[in-house]
Amino acid sequence: MNTGSGSLRLISGVGTKGPACFLLETSGRRFVLDLGEGPPPGLLPDLAGIGRVDGLILSHGHRDHVGGLSLLPELGNPPVYATGIVARGLPKPIAARPLPIGGTADVLGVAVTTGRNGHAPGGVWLHFGIDGGLLYTGDYSTESILYAYDPPAKAAATVLMDCSYADYQKPLAQCRRDLARFVERGPLLLPVPANGRGPEIALELMRHGIADIYVDDAMRTALQQLSGANAGALRPNAVDDIRRLADMVKPIGGARGAMLAASADGTSGATARLIPQFENLPGVTILFTGYVNPTTPAERLTKSGRAQTMRWNVHPLLSDTVTLARATQATTVIPAFCDRAKLPALAAALGPTRVTMDAVVPI
Repeated sequence: MNTGSGSLRLISGVGTKGPACFLLETSGRRFVLDLGEGPPPGLLPDLAGIGRVDGLILSHGHRDHVGGLSLLPELGNPPVYATGIVARGLPKPIAARPLPIGGTADVLGVAVTTGRNGHAPGGVWLHFGIDGGLLYTGDYSTESILYAYDPPAKAAATVLMDCSYADYQKPLAQCRRDLARFVERGPLLLPVPANGRGPEIALELMRHGIADIYVDDAMRTALQQLSGANAGALRPNAVDDIRRLADMVKPIGGARGAMLAASADGTSGATARLIPQFENLPGVTILFTGYVNPTTPAERLTKSGRAQTMRWNVHPLLSDTVTLARATQATTVIPAFCDRAKLPALAAALGPTRVTMDAVVPI
């Protein structure tokens, strides 16, 4: 297998919040890592000058990592690699070549090792067996009560790392306490991604004795999949609970209890219908728990004060970032998915490791 060095070109996703897209070149092979869309909605990576590549490798199935698949012809329609869980959710007629959810595969002569990322069903980090090692975390979380996280065990001189939260340090335990206060107020609408934190928040509610949990069709489908074909993405102690949760949730039929529905920003799915229905009912709390996407109903409602926000952690804390950099013996860290203004704080925390957002990074 290939053990050569190469370079990493940061097409999109570094220096600002934007679609994930990176070009890895090593010993004559060219791979694009993720091909996302947004935020904001409609924003796609600029692939001008990239040309044909040998493969597209996907870390997980969220829109900001796979929403740009319409651009595949600009890359020469290369083969797509993804785990089975992610592949099943891709638009037809894309037939992805398999990546393990945990293990090592030969991808066109390059050894690619994967492990579960603790962020989404079928999501994985990717370690490339080139000189010194390259680790691309995609999005990851060490704190999830639902999704399993497998800490990378191989050294990687270069780590392209999820730093979505930059120097944030509030633990998930505190988020749980914050959520409980909103639940106590009465009817609560939680716009959530059904293939991410939605099932996790519902599981948290069930484990704390909340019986009135109502979901839309997308959430119900996600819970059923996690109870069956997608159970390999879960922490062992969550498998039985998620099956019980899938059996107990009820359909949303009015303003009552805790209501979880997709999409997370109100632009589509059930929340596109429910938000106009509930926003003029003062007794209903509308709570967004993730990134507030520009130009969406989520932004409109939060700016007007009609909706509330709180973070439910689905990305690493600063302490997790430091731990991973030390564990992989990284000499270079590229912080992804955060603003360039956070570079000094990250560099101070990770020193003496080099922290860079240069457009092209030798590896």
